[in-house]
Amino acid sequence: MNKIIKIFFVVFLLSGCGYQPILLKKDYDFSFNKIELEGDLVINKIMENYLLDRIKNEGTKKLDLYILSKKNKEIVSSNKKGDPTIYKLNIIVDYYLVQNEIIIFKNKILKQSTYNNINDKFELLKYEEN
Repeated sequence: MNKIIKIFFVVFLLSGCGYQPILLKKDYDFSFNKIELEGDLVINKIMENYLLDRIKNEGTKKLDLYILSKKNKEIVSSNKKGDPTIYKLNIIVDYYLVQNEIIIFKNKILKQSTYNNINDKFELLKYEEN
């Protein structure tokens, strides 16, 4: 009987807790005047589509966003013939926010991925795009 009361109490306590995502419900008070993208066209297009889907132009703070992206593909390992076996893909994104011609935030993001070579070059290209 004591276990049933404990289980009932735990279920009652947990059902009273309401989980809400913190960042989804929050309204931020800024919007972008302009977004300038430089560098790799594919990466820039992905970031631009992502930002345009999530931007509401209702904020009182008006910011300018500047993004510079780079993509490097390096050969890490080769076989005896000299053909590449392992590649490393580096994506570097530098961005900064400007308000009233003053840089208020600056950051750099680096993502790396190492992958094996694939004989089918079309499949290798699709893998790199992902």
